[in-house]
Amino acid sequence: MSDAPASEQVRRWRHSLRNELNVIIMATSTASALIEHGESLTRVREHLARAEAASRRCRDLVQEWPDST
Repeated sequence: MSDAPASEQVRRWRHSLRNELNVIIMATSTASALIEHGESLTRVREHLARAEAASRRCRDLVQEWPDST
């Protein structure tokens, strides 16, 4: 990952994962609220696409777990 000490790498990794999970939660919650309020499917799909992208980034982060190298 980098030349930082292992504990710092884990802290950064955890922070990045948490950020991506927050994106997923917020995007899916927003999409759900938009559906309930009858918003256009285009807007709903935008938020779902954000959640999907963040899910992919989470997958990548899990594969980069600092202690796995």
